[in-house]
Amino acid sequence: MDFDSRLDRRAALLGGCAVSLSAVVPLEAARAVQLPRGRVVSVEDFGARAGSGRDDTQAIQMAIDTVQRSGGGTVLVPGRYRCGNIVISGANVRIQGRSGWLQDGRLTVKPTASNVEVADLGIVSTTGQASAYLLDVSGRNCRFTNLELVKDPIAGGYQGYIRQVSSGCSFDGLRLRGSNGLLVAGTDHVFENFDLQSTMTAGVGGDDAFAIKALEGLTQNITIRNGLVRGYSAIVSFGSEIGARAGFAGAPGAVRNVTVENVRAELCTSLVFFKPGALIYDWRNGVVEHVKLANLTLDDPTGRYFQSGIRIYAARGAIVRDVQATGIRINARAKTRGVVPTAALDMTLFDVGAPARIDDVRVQLAFIDPYAGAPHSAAAPGFPINHVVEIEKRNPAKGSMSGIVLDVEGTGSSFGGVYVGAGLDRAVQLQRAVLRRVATDPPATLGGGGIWSDSSIGLGDVSVDSVRLPKFAGRAFQKPR
Repeated sequence: MDFDSRLDRRAALLGGCAVSLSAVVPLEAARAVQLPRGRVVSVEDFGARAGSGRDDTQAIQMAIDTVQRSGGGTVLVPGRYRCGNIVISGANVRIQGRSGWLQDGRLTVKPTASNVEVADLGIVSTTGQASAYLLDVSGRNCRFTNLELVKDPIAGGYQGYIRQVSSGCSFDGLRLRGSNGLLVAGTDHVFENFDLQSTMTAGVGGDDAFAIKALEGLTQNITIRNGLVRGYSAIVSFGSEIGARAGFAGAPGAVRNVTVENVRAELCTSLVFFKPGALIYDWRNGVVEHVKLANLTLDDPTGRYFQSGIRIYAARGAIVRDVQATGIRINARAKTRGVVPTAALDMTLFDVGAPARIDDVRVQLAFIDPYAGAPHSAAAPGFPINHVVEIEKRNPAKGSMSGIVLDVEGTGSSFGGVYVGAGLDRAVQLQRAVLRRVATDPPATLGGGGIWSDSSIGLGDVSVDSVRLPKFAGRAFQKPR
């Protein structure tokens, strides 16, 4: 019996010890993977025993260190092993799972590591601790195929960190279960063919699936495509932690060249959330630019979590510019009414710190309320959103927007269709707007209408069905348009 056949037999015998949450890939798929040149070892050759319940950290680490000293090779993980932090620090190392799981451990890829491959492996935390995370990547040119990260029982906190120093990493077939997503920084990363599912419960946030940050450095060339995200705050967020903190002497961090395409979101708070400098963290002067959003959908028809589709917030000297969004489709009701603003597109400059800017944003968006803006009832769960589009500066004299071009369709909203606040003269162009059954249930104390604007805006092909209020209202419409 040859060495590889012996290992296949061992993997089959140990299959009953694999985690019950689901196998990462069938054994046949693992056999089809061509192993790289170099030494091939199993963690069992160094004393690890699948399903024993003992701590196998030392044995697993010895297997990895052995192939690292040999200049590279493959470490087979044929079962489920309880362990601590497992570290890869060298080059040309492949971790090949064969129904393989690391329980309560962490896989750390150091900055010295390069050309690392991890395939068909699961990492599970059973501690229930929000502080536990399962993946920590700082290396270069790392490839992760059919990796599954799980917290069971569910817990908050990130599942993994792609650090600022990392570069050239790819994830194909990533699966997340039972917690929040990944913190993503660094350069030249690709995430594709993923299935990410979180659970929002009391004390477990279901935070963003991909939280993109620039921690006083440059994060750029990030591609996220072809996947499903369920139960998160957003598919992607561009975090408050972009730019620099107080007292930092270097150049502020920036996020550039990000593509998010062909992703479906279900039961999420938002699709995409830009928030440099806008929340409570003391980061300032961040830049987010050259972002492409294409073919993104969000479904939350009964309003379990939905708040806003695309949110672009900025404050503390931040700049958001050159955002292109096409093929955005939302079928949803809002979770609440009167608690937070709700809209398919929400763009806001906050009056916090230095003036902020939002420039050159083009959005093509279609929003459908499945109950056509009907008030909340047993027959119409959830709430109608406030506006299809809401654009404002919290302080009309502070900050600036320019080059906002919109092509929007919207069916069903309670306050109005499009709202543009003061201090935004010539910033917004409604290239096309088809608004149906908007302003169905406006508050008596708040003005509204099909299109309400307190700033001069450009109007192209516009069709408005405003149920209870005028089609056009606001100070900008008190004189001929």
